[in-house]
Amino acid sequence: MLWIYLTVFLIQFIGFLHAAFLIKSERYYDVFGCGTFVLVGLLSLVKNYYYEIEHIGDSGYVYGLRRALIVSIFIIVWSARLVIFLNDRIKKNKKDKRFDNVRNNPKKFFIYWFMQSLWINFTITPLLLVTHQHYSISLTLIDYILILLWSAFFTTEAVADGQKTLFLSKPENKGKFINQGLWKSLCRHPNYLSEIMMHWIIYFICFRGLNSYWYQFVSLISPLFTSFLMLKISTPMMEKISDEKFSGNPQYQAYKKSTYKIIPFIN
Repeated sequence: MLWIYLTVFLIQFIGFLHAAFLIKSERYYDVFGCGTFVLVGLLSLVKNYYYEIEHIGDSGYVYGLRRALIVSIFIIVWSARLVIFLNDRIKKNKKDKRFDNVRNNPKKFFIYWFMQSLWINFTITPLLLVTHQHYSISLTLIDYILILLWSAFFTTEAVADGQKTLFLSKPENKGKFINQGLWKSLCRHPNYLSEIMMHWIIYFICFRGLNSYWYQFVSLISPLFTSFLMLKISTPMMEKISDEKFSGNPQYQAYKKSTYKIIPFIN
């Protein structure tokens, strides 16, 4: 497993060098990040598929591989959609406002790339541990419910991104904030909520297949780190940008009071 973690750091470091010193832009930040997820997911998918064929008569082994196959597919589908969406967005916008005070400062820029490396490695940890362990309990009704829930939140994130893209593409909405669709009925950041929930669901699918308490505990780093990123970094960053932009807009203030920030019924 160590070589996978080191490879992730290497890919992101190459991305940082390219972004900070060659093009001086965040243009391929998300491509490197999500693309690495796709790569790891594909490697895991291929490895577990052929291992399952080799151990077809060993039910415990096959169940472990099937659990890993499902999570591999989830990571591939999720990251592939995300890289397409984010790449298309930055092609249209030419820049990402998250990097406005960063792209010309290599030291700050490096922190962003390093955090992305950590995020990738932490996120793939449950998958790597399930794959490393091999043996697992069979899939049960609870697992199939978790699979359906993951699919629901994946769809929610895709719909939320689509709604915001469509809203911002209309000339009459220039300079406005989105307060319709899931961005009104669910919360102000439905994409971040979905991101958190998808990674918690992946953790629980892997958790049920891990027979080591240590593995179960270590795997927690994935949903906890994602939750930290979404709740303590991404959401406050986007809230600050919106607060500054619409500080004098009474409709925006009303929207904030009437719509949950990210977790319905809690905040």
